[in-house]
Amino acid sequence: MNPRLRVEVGRQVDFEFEIPPTEGDEAVWLGRGAFCKIRISDGQLSRRHCQFTFENGRFCVEDLGSRNGTQVNGEFIGDKVQLQHDDRVTVGSHELVVIHPPPSSKRTGSALAELGTQEEEEEARRQAAGLVGRRLAGYMLEKVVFDGDTSVIFRARDAESGNLLALKVLKQLSKVTVEDQNRFIRGAKHSSTLRHPNFVRVYKGGRFEDWFFVAMEFVRGRNLQEVVERKGEPLEVPLALSIVRQVLDALQHAFEQDIVFRAVRPDNVIVCEGAKVKLTDFDLVKPLAGRHDAQVTRVMDGSLRVDPAFSAPELIAYPVVADQKADVFGAGAVLYYMLCAAAPFGAMLPADKLTSAFDRRIGDPRKVNPAVPEGICAVLRQAMSDYERYNTPGDMRQALDEAAAAAGL
Repeated sequence: MNPRLRVEVGRQVDFEFEIPPTEGDEAVWLGRGAFCKIRISDGQLSRRHCQFTFENGRFCVEDLGSRNGTQVNGEFIGDKVQLQHDDRVTVGSHELVVIHPPPSSKRTGSALAELGTQEEEEEARRQAAGLVGRRLAGYMLEKVVFDGDTSVIFRARDAESGNLLALKVLKQLSKVTVEDQNRFIRGAKHSSTLRHPNFVRVYKGGRFEDWFFVAMEFVRGRNLQEVVERKGEPLEVPLALSIVRQVLDALQHAFEQDIVFRAVRPDNVIVCEGAKVKLTDFDLVKPLAGRHDAQVTRVMDGSLRVDPAFSAPELIAYPVVADQKADVFGAGAVLYYMLCAAAPFGAMLPADKLTSAFDRRIGDPRKVNPAVPEGICAVLRQAMSDYERYNTPGDMRQALDEAAAAAGL
């Protein structure tokens, strides 16, 4: 079993973070930065506070020069320290206990399956990389531009016209279920109807031999998470407003087509030259309830999961009934991220208490960024409210424009 860290003291009591096997420089960072895999909202934490590694049975922690230091069992550490079951790691105002009991002398079937999964993932990565230079479903694959947990995106060309495009391909993994494959194709089908300048254009989705693929517009730019991380501080308010307006325009277009996006987060917002925005990643797109082709889907199962750091509570706890108001919440979370250079919430929730998502409340952006006008903060609060949220992305856009005008922006 992989080691876990359970929060025993702090705002996220009972949250658990699993540390997968790591190799080389694949350490798991903990901090308050949005780029950390273990992201904890704590003003006493550095953006990149400490890191954990789990290699060859050794589970270790190392401080990364943090402002307030990292303690193990009450002692400050500097270099890498090996952790044992029940050790206590103190970071900022949080205390985490290590859950990593020694393995039984008898190897169980589940342990063998875990080892097999790691090998399978490496093989799936090699198989996908091996597609470079080959022709798949009428497209010539030139280069891998993104390698994710369950999919790979290639720069490709139409074999007949030579037109440049991006081809997203599902990896061949046992954890990619038939439901995942069907959702992947359904997302492509519904997304192909979205014809808006702030959406990446989807051309086609299907299956070729054993590969499931989606062909879409090739876009040059950086995702919003990369933009903020590179800057290392909040974006200027006018730029943040310009970006979120484009996000809202895209989401309003989707709503008018009776579609909910369900994946509004910074890494799915591509910022191109001239601060032009494109929304991408259509795996979770689905028709709104009541449309003739609406189908029941789940979000928190399998390998496709929403990000609790940016997701509406109903999208986490009751994803089947989530509607366009979940997209409004996501737009608010993206705006908060730009104005504060931090996610509004932590990245994890207790698996047995997803409804705790309804207990979360955002902080005041002005405590981090005094340049944010109160009127913009009021729009944020309503956009991320549980019960008084704007009904549509267009309603939020109108309120944002009015607040910006009142602030002279």
